Amino acid sequence: MTTCIFTKITVNVERHLDSYSYDLTVAGNTVTIFICDSCLDRIEKAQLPPSHIVQGLIANGKWPDRSFIVDSKHNHSSPDPADSVRINVDEYFSSINYPKSAEQRLNNLFLDLLRSQTVDGERMYIKPIDEKMWARNYFKTPQECLFYIHSLAEMGFIKTQDTGMGVQGIALIITHAGLVKATELQSEGDNSKDCFIAMAFKPELMKYRTAIKNAIKKTGFNEIVIDEVHLSSAQTIPDAILAAIKKSKFCIADFTKQSHGVYFESGFAVGLGKPVIYTCEEEDFNANSHFDVKQLQHIIYKDEVDLEKRLIDKIEAWIKT
Repeated sequence: MTTCIFTKITVNVERHLDSYSYDLTVAGNTVTIFICDSCLDRIEKAQLPPSHIVQGLIANGKWPDRSFIVDSKHNHSSPDPADSVRINVDEYFSSINYPKSAEQRLNNLFLDLLRSQTVDGERMYIKPIDEKMWARNYFKTPQECLFYIHSLAEMGFIKTQDTGMGVQGIALIITHAGLVKATELQSEGDNSKDCFIAMAFKPELMKYRTAIKNAIKKTGFNEIVIDEVHLSSAQTIPDAILAAIKKSKFCIADFTKQSHGVYFESGFAVGLGKPVIYTCEEEDFNANSHFDVKQLQHIIYKDEVDLEKRLIDKIEAWIKT
């Protein structure tokens, strides 16, 4: 018996030739984690996120069912465990989408409560002690979850009824002011349904553009491609690009043909704290990819079919809540 280095939860470890693994269950979601032996010491010394963040990722289904954990210095020749997704700890947590500030956690909780109601004004009974409530919303404890619920009440977005049960249960309704706030939140970047596509605008890449757009639509988001957007007469293309990135939930940056614009647009998105999914056609990546982005975790695809399928998997796992 030992503890998971990411969540501090006690687990049963199984040894393998070049790694060890364990199953981990949070809020009813079970994942299998493999950790490379040669990377283990460096991973343990790395700046990992707080344990409740990883628990939240697993609770929300944002952690792969089977993952192989390595760091950027991993150079082992052995194949990765079957059906596993490789996670590089040096970049994964900076690219994954989760609420990072107190305000984002408050908004995330509020929208979670909104999704729980079936009709406006419905009286709901919430159990902060339930792992599916506090862990899924990235809180450290049920008590912290209850504190944020009371904060929403103080702001007038919900009305609560003290049941005297504390974290065991609390009754609440979402107010009209809360419904107005929800509309505002759902139109903002962090909670919007928009995805900005950054890629070279070349005729030979249209099949890849179509694949990216298909993946975005099939996962329930709206694609924004700047040369397909009708701009107002007062708006320049650079202004339109920056505004579109700001309003988007995430960005897909395809580096095939190594467009300078893609480097700028993806960098701008990262600067805003937006999740960015990096993609590149295999031959172009091997021949032309710049050293400063080559170390980032890319979807390296062989053709448009491969690209669409892998993008859908990535969006489902890393972006959707």
